Amino acid sequence: MNLLSPASNSWRQNVLKIRLAYYSTEKMSHTSILQKIRDTRPLHQAHAHIIVSNLSENVFLCNRLMNAYASCGLVSISQIIFSQISDKNLVSWTILLSGLTKNDRFFEAAEVFNEMMVLKIRPNERTIATVLPAFGKLGRVLLGKSVHCYWRRRNFGGNVFVETGLVDMYSKFGCMRIARNVFDNMTVRNVVSWNAIISGYSSNGYGGEALQMFNWMRRNGLPGDIFTAMSLISVEDFRVGVGIHSLVVRSGYENDPLIRTALMGSYINGNFVDDAYRIFEEIGKKDLVAWTLMLRGFSKSGNWRRTLEHFEKMMGEEKIALDYVSLITMLSACSCFGALEQGRRMHGLVLKIGLQDDLFVGSAVIDMYANCAGMMDAKRYFGGMVEKDVACWNTLISGYGMIGCGNEAIDTFLKMDGLGLSPDESTLVSVLCACSHAGLVEQGLRIFDQMTKVWNLIPNLKHYACVVDLLGRSGRINDAYSLTKSMHLQPGVEIYSSLLTACKIHKNFELGDEIAQKFVELKPNDAGHYILLSNVYALAGNWDCARMSRVSLKSNNLKKNPGLSYMEINGEMFTFMASQTDHPHYLEIRDFLQGLILKIKAAGYEPDTDSVLLDVSDDVKRDILFHHSEKLAIAFGLMRTKPGSVVRITKNLRICDDCHLASKFVSKVYARVLIIKDANRFHVFRDGICSCRDWW
Repeated sequence: MNLLSPASNSWRQNVLKIRLAYYSTEKMSHTSILQKIRDTRPLHQAHAHIIVSNLSENVFLCNRLMNAYASCGLVSISQIIFSQISDKNLVSWTILLSGLTKNDRFFEAAEVFNEMMVLKIRPNERTIATVLPAFGKLGRVLLGKSVHCYWRRRNFGGNVFVETGLVDMYSKFGCMRIARNVFDNMTVRNVVSWNAIISGYSSNGYGGEALQMFNWMRRNGLPGDIFTAMSLISVEDFRVGVGIHSLVVRSGYENDPLIRTALMGSYINGNFVDDAYRIFEEIGKKDLVAWTLMLRGFSKSGNWRRTLEHFEKMMGEEKIALDYVSLITMLSACSCFGALEQGRRMHGLVLKIGLQDDLFVGSAVIDMYANCAGMMDAKRYFGGMVEKDVACWNTLISGYGMIGCGNEAIDTFLKMDGLGLSPDESTLVSVLCACSHAGLVEQGLRIFDQMTKVWNLIPNLKHYACVVDLLGRSGRINDAYSLTKSMHLQPGVEIYSSLLTACKIHKNFELGDEIAQKFVELKPNDAGHYILLSNVYALAGNWDCARMSRVSLKSNNLKKNPGLSYMEINGEMFTFMASQTDHPHYLEIRDFLQGLILKIKAAGYEPDTDSVLLDVSDDVKRDILFHHSEKLAIAFGLMRTKPGSVVRITKNLRICDDCHLASKFVSKVYARVLIIKDANRFHVFRDGICSCRDWW
């Protein structure tokens, strides 16, 4: 239907009703009427009145109509009206751009702007200020910079709206130096300008600069508003977030829903989930965002029980309608804990809600199955997707890598490339990691060599870390170390960690000591690295240095993560901690485990006391090995599952040599398949053999 065509008699009758019901005088102008309308029904009626009054060719009124429809979220109707204006002016183009941008249709806004420039319709300050947010959201750096140059060449002078838009745009590009330069040269600044630069620093990881700008803002007599608080709350430095929480309370913003959810996010990111939950409990009417945030918080803190209880409450008592974000959050939780049964349930909910064609959800489902060692299910879901993006392919490749199927990972990668889908940086990380886990040294080096030549991708630190790990695990430690010296980037923690692990595996203690010093310089506050250093020194028999590493750990108030293993049985998650004797089922587990050790010893197992890197007696070492979390989980799994069924365990740390050896014997003696996912990869034990072929 042509919205500007003459109306029928029924439309005329509706117009009469409008004029009687909505407006008290015939003299009120159409412009004034359109400015007052906020709902769609009276807007349609006012539109009809304009048509029957033969005013539909009036460009001024058409512009007002476009603006009114866009304000009501009906930007598609604005586009139709725009297309039917025979004599469009700059205001028409600007209103359309504004409507598209405000309704998050950024790509279309950029296309309309390009069309406008092709037609040689020159934008003014208002047009530029309107379209800059679209460039920022889309990452159109060159287009954004060219518009900035155009504005400077036309010598429009200072304009707070354009300059604020430029600060925001460059911040979204990550170009904070340029954003700050624009901000410093502004002759007039308002609260929005200050918020733009503070938000830019905060979102780009410059928390100190964000706080500095906030203090400068207050010294200039501007106290800030709710958006200032939102930007500061999202600063990565948790101490800043706590300070802002106090400021928010003093300012009276603490009851604002946006502020509450932002504070929850800050506490969750700082691993203070209980504090986030207190804020959550204080919210009267909780929306889906708040529920999903807490779901992420419980999952992130490693508390599966509370994660599941929270989700059940969402679904049951509160009957919260799930969206793709909440489903992805829950799928990720199932992935982290290896909860295959609950993961299948989430898959069912995806189908029930109708989100199976969503690329983000699809990638999360594939990741869940892959992280639960269900590669057949992951491949089946992948094959059933109507459309697949790079992220979906990356997830499948990564899944093959974790399970040790390096050749399948490479084949999938080549198939993706053959279909014309260009790999990204994450694709190469996934396939190189797969080569490392499978010991495919030459294939991995060939792919790494082709990164720039074939796919025009510059290796980053993650790619180098994969190759260093690939070379180091294969025993080519000197080649790995030479690569770190020749690379164009400064080696980071991941690279030195891979090197140090290789030194530990192949007992190259001289190089290990050299790497250890660089390690401490780079990451002085990481507990895991002190433990790795201590282990390397212990393997070398240097107990003094090993003890010093652990003393440094305590003196810096750092804590070693305890070994944890998770197991799902009939939908219930059980957690086991290393050396845990107060587990509710401990006595039962201990008695069963004693019998298990005797059985596998009879089959040839001997405890590998070298796996305990502490200066204690062999008896103490054997007791420590006996209480490793995965052994407790294996015993419980064998007790509580049917004969012949698969025992699935997820572990937060790397499996030790002794538990790896014991698992081989258990799989043979008890005729069971054990699937253990450690911090790096999967180990599938069957008939006394591990899928990793002792390459891990």
